[in-house]
Amino acid sequence: MGVTAMQEAMKGWFDSHEQQLIQISRTIWEHPEPSEGEQFACKTLMEFLTEAGFTVTPPPLAGLDTAFEAKWGSGAPHIGFLAEYDALPGLAQETVPQPSPIPEQACGHGCGHNLLGTGAVGAAVALKAAMEAENLPGTVYLYGCPSEEVMLGKIAMTKAHVFDHLDAAISWHPGDKSRASEESYQAMLSMEYHFTGKASHASMAPQEGLSALDAVELMDVGVNYLREHVPPGGQIHYVILNGGDKPNIVPEKAAVWQFARADTTADLRRIAKRMDDIAAGAALMTGTTFTKKVLTGCNETRIVPALVQVMNDVMTSEVPPIAWTEEEEDFSRRLLSSLGMDAPEHPLHSGAVPPTGKTIDIQGSSDLSDVSYVVPTCMLFSACYPIGTPNHTWAVTACAGRSIGWKGMLYAAQVMAATGLRLVRDPELLQAVHTSHTEALNGARYTPVNE
Repeated sequence: MGVTAMQEAMKGWFDSHEQQLIQISRTIWEHPEPSEGEQFACKTLMEFLTEAGFTVTPPPLAGLDTAFEAKWGSGAPHIGFLAEYDALPGLAQETVPQPSPIPEQACGHGCGHNLLGTGAVGAAVALKAAMEAENLPGTVYLYGCPSEEVMLGKIAMTKAHVFDHLDAAISWHPGDKSRASEESYQAMLSMEYHFTGKASHASMAPQEGLSALDAVELMDVGVNYLREHVPPGGQIHYVILNGGDKPNIVPEKAAVWQFARADTTADLRRIAKRMDDIAAGAALMTGTTFTKKVLTGCNETRIVPALVQVMNDVMTSEVPPIAWTEEEEDFSRRLLSSLGMDAPEHPLHSGAVPPTGKTIDIQGSSDLSDVSYVVPTCMLFSACYPIGTPNHTWAVTACAGRSIGWKGMLYAAQVMAATGLRLVRDPELLQAVHTSHTEALNGARYTPVNE
């Protein structure tokens, strides 16, 4: 594929804005904010987009105080980039290869969303530069999608039809290897079960009490037995939210928070129905009552093979692989050692893992999955920390605030921008992507899981 004026414009944009993107990601890293509270990150990214010539519609969007839309251009096709920027509690960490919490800092970017949001914004502005170079028609969108860590942002935005007009949605996530994602995240439901009984003196009049804690514990026992009978891929996790106030008071109130996951939405609904039955049985056994509160939930991801292939071709033929320094590899070896892991000679991934041609079910869930039901969606994993590093750890926070994470972010931004450019330039390719999406849905229609 020859180098065009558009590609030159895109490369030139990255060459001249690389340091600015690094600074933005570092600034957000230095100001980590929890889900639903990402005011600083939201403001920082909106200001950059405004300066770049985008029309920014500030929050609230879809009822979310830190969600926004930025738009440039006009007409079809409509290409959207999805940014995240929330941090995780308890993962504040200096940029050193051993645990070193930052005092009095409540959150840290242990999932690298400071990189994710900045990289997505960079991709959107770079695509604008390329389209301007040859006066191409089309509209570029950047959506600020908050609160991914609590499974909220994109689900609420999808339900509000924010993404319905897009021809393609493009995102990425920091990882330990670079690849165009074929992974389908699991469908998930987050549910609270609140039991109500009757308080009494636990010693003088236990017969008068109805223990809500007994109901919670019996539910947990029943759910644990259910694990043997869930469909392959099914998972259940829980914590007790409230177990009473004092041992000598029969607990009138108690609650348990349950996550259920499955490889498909249909399997998830079957598991959740069994859990409801178990809760009812626990209430019956203890003479208590219960209410259920669904906090959030998502479908499984619908992978679009044609879009995976476009992104992989960009990675293998257009964007140079990440080049690591000896200092970065030495840092990575020391970091892996701190995690108690064996460090290979070359702990940082370069190049692109080739696609398998099939959807791969993986553990964990993402609100990106709901977007994949309404618009062809693709995601890139980009190497931003050493191979084998577990996500949601201090180690990721450390890498996300230094050159290892920055290089992965810049690589991802270039791949996303080039993928978007191919879709803008080639209507037949975009049509093939739409056809592939229809086939991936196989007749399924979007229905929010948490309704």
